[in-house]
Amino acid sequence: MMKLILSLTLIWALSSTAGALQCQTCVNLQCSSTVPLTCLTETMCATATIQSNLSGTSLKQIIKACAPSSVCPATGPQTLSFNVGVLQAVASLQCCNTDNCNTATLPIPSSQPNSLKCFTCNATTSQCNSSQLQCQGVEDRCFKLNVTNGANTSPFSGCASANLCALGDSLSSLPLLQSFGNISKPSCCGTSLCNAVTTTASDAGCMSLLLGVLIFTLRFFEA
Repeated sequence: MMKLILSLTLIWALSSTAGALQCQTCVNLQCSSTVPLTCLTETMCATATIQSNLSGTSLKQIIKACAPSSVCPATGPQTLSFNVGVLQAVASLQCCNTDNCNTATLPIPSSQPNSLKCFTCNATTSQCNSSQLQCQGVEDRCFKLNVTNGANTSPFSGCASANLCALGDSLSSLPLLQSFGNISKPSCCGTSLCNAVTTTASDAGCMSLLLGVLIFTLRFFEA
């Protein structure tokens, strides 16, 4: 009987992992080398290159990993972009669903000004609706949302690509936004200056955003 139980347990273990996807994953933020990883519940492999601009300082990050369906609803390339004034980021993302299919390192997307303008909340003065952003590249939506970091909740607004808006409640799961805290579902619209915020950003909330940006920067420079 014990042998039968052990045999059934082994068969169950092998069958439960037989269909698991294996993806390459980076060992550091520069992705100088990768190792294979067996995904748990994720259904896609992903490779992404993120270019961020923090107050005039450019940062580059490469990501290769297992990806949930919220980030990769389908295979193929995507360009994601957002701008909140103090931080602008654009990413090339490629999703695939075969073992170790995410070995490629993607080029940084080009970003040129487009015709859309959006309101943003000034992280220094704590004022919304007084500052405007010139959107770039695939940023075809104005957005507003709330960011909660600890006990502080503040509105933020700016430019974004439509595919970021489509992520909805899953925004916080994106690597380029994980340092910011809990991000609410964005409200997006497609005409210039359509994203006026009805409340005022608090100084504490703005400091939480800046702290998140600082954490993002420090993580980038980790070996």
